[in-house]
Amino acid sequence: MRIKCLLVMPGKEVQKVKIPDSIKFIKALIGEELQKFKINNNTVIIANENASNDEFNRIFRGNIILGTFIVVSIKNNHIVSMKKKDIRKFSNIFKLSKHQKKINSYKEDFLEELYSNQRKIKQKNAKRNKEEIFKLVA
Repeated sequence: MRIKCLLVMPGKEVQKVKIPDSIKFIKALIGEELQKFKINNNTVIIANENASNDEFNRIFRGNIILGTFIVVSIKNNHIVSMKKKDIRKFSNIFKLSKHQKKINSYKEDFLEELYSNQRKIKQKNAKRNKEEIFKLVA
């Protein structure tokens, strides 16, 4: 059986898609390690728990969601098709234009910190290597 859901990819607009309701397909689409976030009583976000740190996608309730994710409805712990009103509502919530500026800001801060840490590690390693060379020579 196929279900209607929302597919949200980094840097792209939200897409309404029909996918098979199997976990196997969802894992192939998103990634092997699935993580679920409950939005409300009948809607969840299914994302990849091991998404790359540089794949900033959207911000939801103050948390950054990394990598591609889907928004689906649930009923009795089973994935079901989303209703039209939910599709409109969550398409609007996850609209790219609403998130792009914040995501870019977070990404710049993250990358700046990452590069700064890498420079510190290189400097530390260079100092240690220099000290080891002097010990060997002495």
